[in-house]
Amino acid sequence: MKTLLFILQTLVYGWVSAARELWATIRGLCELSMRRKRRGRAGRTRSHGCSPISYPAFVRPDPLIYDQYYLTTLGLAITWDNPDIQLYSNGSPVSSSLLQPATAYEIVAQVWNNSPDAPVVALPVAFSYLDFGMGTISVPIGSTEVDLGVRGGPNCPALAKMTWTTPGTPGHYCIQVLLKPVDDINVNNNLGQENTDVGTAHSPAVFNLTLRNDTPRTQSYRFEVDTYIPPAPEPCPAGPNGEKERTALMARHKRGLFPVPAGWDVKIDPSAPVMAAGQSTPLTVTVSPPGGFTGNQTLNVNAFYAEGLAGGVTLTVAAA
Repeated sequence: MKTLLFILQTLVYGWVSAARELWATIRGLCELSMRRKRRGRAGRTRSHGCSPISYPAFVRPDPLIYDQYYLTTLGLAITWDNPDIQLYSNGSPVSSSLLQPATAYEIVAQVWNNSPDAPVVALPVAFSYLDFGMGTISVPIGSTEVDLGVRGGPNCPALAKMTWTTPGTPGHYCIQVLLKPVDDINVNNNLGQENTDVGTAHSPAVFNLTLRNDTPRTQSYRFEVDTYIPPAPEPCPAGPNGEKERTALMARHKRGLFPVPAGWDVKIDPSAPVMAAGQSTPLTVTVSPPGGFTGNQTLNVNAFYAEGLAGGVTLTVAAA
């Protein structure tokens, strides 16, 4: 009898212990499933089993060009005489303000990469032109591809080249270069624009432009004029710049630090246009230099609306 009771007790206690262990296992699996679902909702581990790539070897490129619209959002002064875009005629550099109608030119764009780790193979680069002015309609020229190296390495900057025959109608035209990478850390620095004109100061110098509202709503415009010219690039530091060095460098290029010199008078007519969506209006910029002016004076005319920079031109006033 004692032996039978012992066997029964063992069976009962064994089932209880096994049931306790089984319940602990089920509870653990449920908690693990809930943690995975929560991580999936947070964007780290998806419930369908896919995970984002976070392995250190996975790197991304940052192709870029001198982008006036992006630099303005950083509070920096800009020029429309783009340091990354140059036109050539028979191998010689030509100013975009001196183009002849129905003439073939070569456009060369410098393309940079801010990533020290990820090159770009076959980066698409699109070329187009605008009628001279601000916010005017873009007309495609063509596209090409370049292989872009990493920052500080070979093939950075890369040179994207495109042949362009100017329209038969005489006039000034603005060149645009747009990078179209498949992947990019910063998609806001991919559009460069070259938009310049030269006028002789026969007291005064007069420039005729076009301002177009290329947005879907009515816009009010205002203008800012400065004399910023990008200085010669400084030597590359031995190591990466720290936050203090970057802040000091950006402060030297801050918008508002390059006013029109005393004695100069710049008038824009109309001075505060309001335009409906798609509407265009002619602008007249009249520049009166001070007496005894010699040489050249650069003026950047920038148009702003509620969303930020609408466009601009760089004008050069040459003494008569």
